[in-house]
Amino acid sequence: MKQDYKHPRVFLNAALEKNAVISLDKNQTHYFRTVLRRKEGDNLRVFNGKDGEYLAVIKALDKKSIEIELKEQIREQPKKVQRLSLYFSPIKTPRLSTMIEKAVELGVSDLYPVLTQHTEKRYLNIDRTKSQIIEAAEQCERLDIPVFHESQKFNEFVKTLDRLVLVALERKNAPPLKDISAGKGDLSFLIGPEGGFTDEEIHTMEKNNYMVPMSLGENILRSETASVACLAWARLSF
Repeated sequence: MKQDYKHPRVFLNAALEKNAVISLDKNQTHYFRTVLRRKEGDNLRVFNGKDGEYLAVIKALDKKSIEIELKEQIREQPKKVQRLSLYFSPIKTPRLSTMIEKAVELGVSDLYPVLTQHTEKRYLNIDRTKSQIIEAAEQCERLDIPVFHESQKFNEFVKTLDRLVLVALERKNAPPLKDISAGKGDLSFLIGPEGGFTDEEIHTMEKNNYMVPMSLGENILRSETASVACLAWARLSF
């Protein structure tokens, strides 16, 4: 019985096919050589978000580079029929990192930062965030990489919205999320900032036919907790 899952796993920004020889980048080389202390002949798993997952072997290794050879495809790329999108107001870095990691683990396909009036963090380190997304995908065995979109201001987001979005609204007597039918189409959620939406923003959403208010219960949840609750519900509903 194969136990390929025991081999370390890494994302590659390269086309994958049997017998292909690929060089790892500087950071990956350091990780496999110095941290994991891998050597020639050791196995690893690789994926690129498009071509499934391959079993590979370290073909050559020196102080500055590692060359691997792809042996066989061990998992095919799945065909996704539903997209799971999370629109969120960026929060402080430690909690934002947790939100990103858990969203990836729970199957989010698209992450959309939305800048509201109470948004705490208005400038995001895009490269760092994308690295977090890839690292989370490596760890949770995903074969695809969620798309991280550019930040947009709340008013722009509302004007260009062309899909239904479930909005977590506190103290508005909205129907519970558990009573909303997920259906078989794409699902999208909007989670507000730590200070909540302003009255003006709530009024704008109430006039928008694409925005559906919902409740996450009596307790007031932090933004990262609300995101996890929504995505976990969606995952179980698919």
